[in-house]
Amino acid sequence: MSVTVIMTTYNCGEYISQAIKSVLNQTYKDFELLIIDDGSTDNTEHIVKRFDDKRINYFKIEHIGYSSAINIGLNRAKYDWVSFCDADDIIHPQKILQQFQLIKKGNNLIYTNTAFFKKNKILYELSTKNNLQLINKKIALHGHLGPSVMYNRKFILNRGAHNSNLIAFGDYELLLRILNDIEIIILPEFFYYQRLRNNSMSTTETMKKKNLIYKIQKPYFDKLSEHFGITSSKEQLMIKGWREFFYGDKNLARKYWIEAGLNQWNIKLLITFLLSYLPEKFLDYLKDKRIRLRLEYQIQRLLSRNDIQNEFDKVLGLIGE
Repeated sequence: MSVTVIMTTYNCGEYISQAIKSVLNQTYKDFELLIIDDGSTDNTEHIVKRFDDKRINYFKIEHIGYSSAINIGLNRAKYDWVSFCDADDIIHPQKILQQFQLIKKGNNLIYTNTAFFKKNKILYELSTKNNLQLINKKIALHGHLGPSVMYNRKFILNRGAHNSNLIAFGDYELLLRILNDIEIIILPEFFYYQRLRNNSMSTTETMKKKNLIYKIQKPYFDKLSEHFGITSSKEQLMIKGWREFFYGDKNLARKYWIEAGLNQWNIKLLITFLLSYLPEKFLDYLKDKRIRLRLEYQIQRLLSRNDIQNEFDKVLGLIGE
């Protein structure tokens, strides 16, 4: 069985060489690497064409945005099963092989856990267990299963693919839209390494980002039981509170949590409740920098319960960077 690895890029010349090498270094060799250049104006094309590998297919288009570029990739792909690697990210050599071994049927979405890095240093991780209830709750709030996915492109195209009208979060909107038609499987290994880049997002841009996520979520939060299997009224109040804390009104978040009752609270919620009184700009900074996740990762390393950095160092050594 063959796979198409789709890589979209826009002015990622500084990083795309690492990304390409990590794909070419897969232990599973039967694939094409389809690179959709979304109108780059840097040296991306020059770097890509330095690679002499018949599995690479490079297409340059006018700049149309990430979601539309992904849809072009889905339509151009040679093979039905597709995997992804963003042009500034890195994938583990075992990623495609291990995902293929878990495929059961056409509506499978196979993810791996993801580690986030900057300057070759892992800063934090995002991991999810294969627990349907937990997965649904995470998707409801964040959808941060990320670009590590492998799926059947015909299945996705038949369900409308990415919404090209969205300026961002098209993958999240797609996941919410098809959630009840899919079976998600998550590899416990960290086979996707996502690069963190300097982000000087203004307060206005941050607000636009939160408003867009809030808007995308709305039709699904109106029917929490139907879409996410959250049937308890108290659990619905809790998750509505978390949504407001992350993307909406902090006052309303506190109102939902209090209405749910103190017997639903834990130490994490208590701390968040107190944090919700802090200035919005400071809270946005904490969330954007993933301070909690960074602290948790460092604690795990100190306790010698985490070897993600060691494995990442091996991957970097294999791709010669």
